[in-house]
Order: sequence, then C-alpha cells, then structure tokens
Amino acid sequence: MDAPRNAADAAPASAARLSWTVHPAAQDPARAAMLALVVLVAAALAWSVTRSAAVTAAGVALLLSSLSAFFLPRHYVLDEAGAAERGPLRPERRLSWDAVRTITRERHGVHLSPLHRPSRWTVDRGLFLRAPANAEDVMLFARRRSGARGHPWAPPRSSARTSGRSSTL
Repeated sequence: MDAPRNAADAAPASAARLSWTVHPAAQDPARAAMLALVVLVAAALAWSVTRSAAVTAAGVALLLSSLSAFFLPRHYVLDEAGAAERGPLRPERRLSWDAVRTITRERHGVHLSPLHRPSRWTVDRGLFLRAPANAEDVMLFARRRSGARGHPWAPPRSSARTSGRSSTL
C-alpha cells in the first residue's frame, strides 16, 4: 500500500534525509474539476471567437502550463547537501544549505530564502517547499542543517508607526 500523499517518509527532523510528495489536484478534486471546467470554457470561447485550432490549442497549452503546479505532483527532498524540488515537465530546483539565510513558515509550507530579510523579491528567490502535513518537521530539519534563522512572516511596517497609529493592509 502506498504512503499517503503529503506525508513525510516517517523520518524525524534528526534523520539524514526527509522526502515527501505533494499533489494538490489529488487532494482537492473539487477544485481540480473547477479548474478543468475553466480551461474547457476558455477553449470553447477561443474556438468560437477565432475558429482556429492552432490558437485554441495554444491557449489551452498556456493555461495548462500555468496550472501545472496544481495538476502535477511535486517531490521534495531535504538531505545533507540542501533542499530539492522535482516534478514532471520541469528541471530539478536545488538550494544548498550554505545559501539559505532565512526560513519562513507560510500558509502552505516553508520558504527557504537566500535573502537575509523578507523583501518584495522574496517570492522570486529561494525555494518554496509545499508541506501542508509536515511543515514543522521541514522547519526543524532546515534550521538544523542551514543554521539560518526562522522568520515568522510579517508584512513590512509602514511609516504610520511613528504617528502612533497602526495601519492595516
């Protein structure tokens, strides 16, 4: 019997390797069906406007490629060398522990960043590890290997703090 998706391979944060697979479409079939319906409606709309199979196919390909992170599974591995993300149709992404400066727990996982502080470039740099079921194990593993500090995500403060008022985003 296969291990449940999104589960760590029963390895605690002190182990030499931690790996898991995430497949959002398999976890949320209702959302997957809704997205498939949106793609079909977009294809029908493209066909009705252009009557071109090439334009319709190109549009569907672009939509599906932008949704590949949701529809296709991703496999994550944390080992002594660093963190890696693999998935079909994309090359492996790897970040060595030497490069990790901050580790941030976010809603759907953990972000490893080479930046010292969160900034507007945070989402474009580093490696996001989807880990809904084992985020705490991932955080512990990453902190022990990288020596980076954990950083609870908080939006940057505005200048309203000098006036004594708090601002909301």
